[in-house]
Amino acid sequence: MRREDLCEWLRQPYTLERGGGVVHVDDADYQNLWFVVPPSPPVDIPPNMPRGVIARANDLLSSRPHWREASQRDRLAALLLSRREAVSSSRMEGTWSTIDNVLTPMDVYDEGEGKSDHAAVRGYATALEQALSIIEREGIQALNESLVCLLHEMFMSKDPTYIYPAGQVRESGLPGSIVQIGGGGRKEDSVYNPAPPEHVMRTLQEVMAWMRDDIVIEMGDAGMGMTLPVRMAIGHAHFEAVHPFPNGNGRVGRMLWPLQMMLYGRLPLYLSGYIETHQDGYSRALQKAQKQLKYHDIVTFICEAVMASHSEEVLTKRAIGMLPEKWALQGRFRRGSSAALALEVLVETPIITMTMLQKRLAVSAPAASRAVKQLESADVLRERTGHKRNRVFAAEEVIEILGRPFGEDPDLAQKRAFVRMTAKEV
Repeated sequence: MRREDLCEWLRQPYTLERGGGVVHVDDADYQNLWFVVPPSPPVDIPPNMPRGVIARANDLLSSRPHWREASQRDRLAALLLSRREAVSSSRMEGTWSTIDNVLTPMDVYDEGEGKSDHAAVRGYATALEQALSIIEREGIQALNESLVCLLHEMFMSKDPTYIYPAGQVRESGLPGSIVQIGGGGRKEDSVYNPAPPEHVMRTLQEVMAWMRDDIVIEMGDAGMGMTLPVRMAIGHAHFEAVHPFPNGNGRVGRMLWPLQMMLYGRLPLYLSGYIETHQDGYSRALQKAQKQLKYHDIVTFICEAVMASHSEEVLTKRAIGMLPEKWALQGRFRRGSSAALALEVLVETPIITMTMLQKRLAVSAPAASRAVKQLESADVLRERTGHKRNRVFAAEEVIEILGRPFGEDPDLAQKRAFVRMTAKEV
């Protein structure tokens, strides 16, 4: 990172009175390199904001159902899309897994499998679900550095490549506590040098306190300050500038968006799919906010992500919501039969075992077995394991719709699922 890439205010040496600036670190491997101590996020709306796109994104978020009043179908869609979020957000950081893995019931896995990419992505999904529950239960005061550390620990403790203590912010003296972003291995070519370890906890506390600031929130929600999409964008830029952990910051930062929406009273919307398909634009906008303290581009980007992700959610929810009726026509199941009752269950739990289905329907084992056979014959379910015992069945259409690339027509995903469902074993 070159010092001249920073705005004039950030180029100045850091002092506590200034609240930001550049510093050197006490490490011979990094001598002569500058690191940025970011200032607290602004309390007043920055100049030159893209007011048109902000208004459209804010209107859209405001129109979403309140999470307490959301329909069962809306809640189900949000749950399924949170699983998709875990896959997309993790994949951006090089942690690869699939929607199948996240949707597969935990009792199918060997709990002794240890660390893996799959386990880390499942940990992300679990962390996101738990975070939303904490916010629902405890409110805005739960949005703090302790929650950030808890969420990080829940998925990074399962990452096989992570050697720093999961859930612990960077501290002086620990290996890996000094980090640089980008550069391809040459320290001098880094894109950004975030806060040195001795400044991490204080600057993280400042960012989280800003996210909880009643005045900032109330002024924004009243239309006289930073509305929710602006707060999401600026808060994210400053959180990533602090970079509290050696790795996993992007995933935690993206997890904070649905939490902010929950605190706004709205059913969460997930943005990682859009960001994954527009990573270059995201990176440029983020760097401009962090290096120049200019927020126009990152605010524009997040607003566009909100609108595109809403459209994606509508398509996904509609496609999945139509499946039970489609399946019922395919199978012509007897009304009230176990197979007919299973159709709604399969939308919520598209990867399932015989025992799980039996429990969900509260039927006998023979009844569950008959239902599965009927669902297989109707090309609703496909047996995946080939085992005589502990068999796993999948509603492939749900999985393909959720796992499709962002923006793809769900019909294409269903066609792929049909090919898989009807393929004959050789």
